[in-house]
Amino acid sequence: MKNNILTFVKAVFKGFGQIMLQGNSWTGVLFIGAIIYDSALMGFAGILANLVGVITAKLMKFDEEHINDGLFGFNATLYGIALVFYFQANICVWASLIIGSALTTILMGFALKKNIPVFTFPFIMITWIALYVLSIPELALRTVPEHFVDIEEMDDFLIEGHAFGQVIFQGSLVAGLIFFIGVFISKPIAALYASAAVIISVYISHHGHESTDMTNNGIFSFNAVLCGIALSGQRVRDGIYVLIAVIIATYFDHFLIHNGWTTLTFPFVIAMWAIEPVKRLDNWLVAKFSATAETS
Repeated sequence: MKNNILTFVKAVFKGFGQIMLQGNSWTGVLFIGAIIYDSALMGFAGILANLVGVITAKLMKFDEEHINDGLFGFNATLYGIALVFYFQANICVWASLIIGSALTTILMGFALKKNIPVFTFPFIMITWIALYVLSIPELALRTVPEHFVDIEEMDDFLIEGHAFGQVIFQGSLVAGLIFFIGVFISKPIAALYASAAVIISVYISHHGHESTDMTNNGIFSFNAVLCGIALSGQRVRDGIYVLIAVIIATYFDHFLIHNGWTTLTFPFVIAMWAIEPVKRLDNWLVAKFSATAETS
């Protein structure tokens, strides 16, 4: 019984860590602490959504290994935090949080069973639906986030911190730096690639004459952070993958924002879907030439 409870708790922590693709319990603990530091309400919403996600996965009898790795917690967590970020909490919001968290889990379960790389798309789709439904008059009032960014004078170091923070809707530099540390202790090269990705996205945004405030606040860079983490590796071509993905994500981010979309992490997902066939072709070519070299 004690072991089952410990495994469950670790799955919840890993669910937070998996937001930045880290199946590490300590990373999850740091993420939870950083979110609560910024907003106790967001911390509570994230934990509740994560619990709903894990419990739903167990009730649906999804793969236990996937559950224990936190793969059914991160989409639900992002969704729960997003709801209280965009809306003033009321009964409709809390009910939507529970229902939507379960739905993100069901979608993730289907994707894992079919081996479809959906990343954060379950969170994106359910959040878009919730934003539309809850915007109906008298269901929930929109909130204006007051903690979007906590420092007016920005430099490159501060932009890095805010870019990490914006991945999970956090606006303080402290939260962003803790997120960076959480990724670094789990996978140092991923944290460093993510930092490099921020620099590339900021350059693209400045070159495209995008809003300075939005650029400095990390709005155009948090998808780049996820691209850098997801594609990080020891090979030279991993760096090329990151560069291509960040370019795609950043320009797509600009396009969506200019057309009135709530982007969330959709630019990251699009970039990953675009790079997936390239990676598969690359792996096929490497395997083919390796086999040829062994037989010659």
